[in-house]
Amino acid sequence: MHNHLSKISCCIDMMFSYCDFYDRIGEVKKCGINTVEFWQWANKDIDKIKKLLDQNKMKLSVFNIDSKDTKLSQDLSHGILNLGKTDEFVSALCESAPVYKKLGASAMIILVGENAPYCEKNVLQCLNAAKPICEKENITLVIEPLNDIDHKNYSMPYARPIFELLKKVKSPNIKLLYDIYHQNMMGDFDIKEIKNNIDLIGHFHVADVPGRHEPGTGKIDYAKIFKEIDKTDYNGYIGLEYKATKKDSETFGFLNR
Repeated sequence: MHNHLSKISCCIDMMFSYCDFYDRIGEVKKCGINTVEFWQWANKDIDKIKKLLDQNKMKLSVFNIDSKDTKLSQDLSHGILNLGKTDEFVSALCESAPVYKKLGASAMIILVGENAPYCEKNVLQCLNAAKPICEKENITLVIEPLNDIDHKNYSMPYARPIFELLKKVKSPNIKLLYDIYHQNMMGDFDIKEIKNNIDLIGHFHVADVPGRHEPGTGKIDYAKIFKEIDKTDYNGYIGLEYKATKKDSETFGFLNR
């Protein structure tokens, strides 16, 4: 699929965990992949990351919306959209925006929430408040459904209701992060649904089922999925976010098929 690997991105919070965090950027580059992603930004040295990306001529794809306010950072990592915490959400967005710009990110990950039934009205309220800011600042947000097996009581683990929601938000700057691992865990994976909604997808995540290991270790046919995604006009990143069963650098064979 991506033999030039230009649109492949590696999650350095999960992968290359045998190296110091900052050294992982260079390790990814050695494997011929030019883009990294990570989770929270507030616990990291952003200037150092920027310097390493520049030195290695690399890019950053996505990271999580976050805040230096420890309490808010914690809340965001569980998701606050579902609680309708609009003010907190907007303040974290404005705080994360300079980091997004500095690192030249492609999108910022947001989570729906947990421990409460899905409330579309609350999620919509948060997103509608964020929409003019995102459009003005040229920031893309991607909502990520997580499976509710690994993430007990996650409020919206399915893709379809989020696609429905995005059709109401109607913003080119607010999309879905389609995690092929999470949707397979939910028995929710549907390639037709992906193709029908490809314009609403801003990022993909990749890991096999069971175990969340590298593709080829489980039952997901990634060669077929990539072929189908390739038929669409999707030009975003495919993010690798798996727990390798061997040295990470030895797990990228599936990309060349």
